[in-house]
Amino acid sequence: MATVDQSQFNKSRLDKFLIVIDVPEPLKEITKNDLGARDNTSLIGESLQFSVYGTVVPSIAVPEKVLGYAGQSLKISSHTRPAYENVTVNFTVDNKFNNYWVLYKWLDFLNDEKFSHFNKKELATIPTVAPSDRTQRTLTPTDLYQSTFTIYAKDEFDANVVKFTYTKAFPVSLGPINFNYRSPEENETTFEFAFSQLLVELV
Repeated sequence: MATVDQSQFNKSRLDKFLIVIDVPEPLKEITKNDLGARDNTSLIGESLQFSVYGTVVPSIAVPEKVLGYAGQSLKISSHTRPAYENVTVNFTVDNKFNNYWVLYKWLDFLNDEKFSHFNKKELATIPTVAPSDRTQRTLTPTDLYQSTFTIYAKDEFDANVVKFTYTKAFPVSLGPINFNYRSPEENETTFEFAFSQLLVELV
């Protein structure tokens, strides 16, 4: 039996994750790449990178079904995937609050802070539906507010080793910020996002 020698540093660390978020197209329209051009109507950076910790990969399941057979029970695969649980990500707020601001404006796009309406500031043009086609409830096109979130797991040398891709993802909540002037630590908070599919690749 062959043995393989491994580095003594070859161990998993809970904080070795990086998340990359591309904002949806309507939010890219108000994006500025100039770090000095901060205002209340625009974002900085079309994509965000967070060093994160906490629960970053949900449980993955293809559950079984139970069939009765000859007085006993037979388990077979359902060949289906239930809806994934939302993922909660812990992250450090940068000193300019730019990463926090992008998530805040994304949620504000989904439901305006003042008028409680989707896309109240008209960042996106929503296709109209003719009265004759309104036989059923129409949904907002998901590509207006959904995007792709990518989480990379890193090894002890900070090289990417596994890629988790969350498709049709969007934030659903932004956690509180607890200030403590007696602590020298950085401000930390959380955000939660929903998604439809999880794709895993070795890199």
